[in-house]
Amino acid sequence: MPESSSTREPWRPLAWPAAPEAAEVLRAWLADPDQPLYALDQDLRGADLSGGPFVESWFTRADLSDATLRGTEFWAAHCEGARFARANLVDADLVKADVREADFARARLIGANLTGATAHDAVFTEADLRRADLTDATFLRADLTRADLSGTAVATTSFRDAVLVGATVTGMAGSVLGPVEVGPGRKLDGPELERWFGERGAAVSVLRTQSV
Repeated sequence: MPESSSTREPWRPLAWPAAPEAAEVLRAWLADPDQPLYALDQDLRGADLSGGPFVESWFTRADLSDATLRGTEFWAAHCEGARFARANLVDADLVKADVREADFARARLIGANLTGATAHDAVFTEADLRRADLTDATFLRADLTRADLSGTAVATTSFRDAVLVGATVTGMAGSVLGPVEVGPGRKLDGPELERWFGERGAAVSVLRTQSV
């Protein structure tokens, strides 16, 4: 079981990134892990950082493609433009994380907690988000084409101008904000969007967008 970040007990990667520079950045941080990790622009491919306590750390534009990140804490982390393609993020903590323009294509986010995450313009094509918590998250213009959102929890979750073409939403429950693109060039909102969700096995209410 991963060590708790609240006690800052010793944590070490299960596998180091292949890039020497990225490995050195991690080693330097482990000497003083009470500070955020600054891994901006680092190539972290090949790493297994499962259970890592990266609260409020910086992964802007970092490459974590194919990395193993099970149960990793990215609470309020900066991951703008980061690449998580095909990464294993099962049970990861992305609460309040900033993942704007990040790439999660075909990533495994089963059971991940994205409460309050900012995912503007992020890519989740064919991502596995089963049972993820998307409460208060914002997916403005995000691409969730063919993503699996089965059993996800939503509450005031914004999918405004997001793409859910071919997405699986069976068992999704809660409330969302639209409009949502459900087919090429076809956007739905309000009761029409509610029906679209209902016809696909979701119990989702669509909130009225407040005028600015």
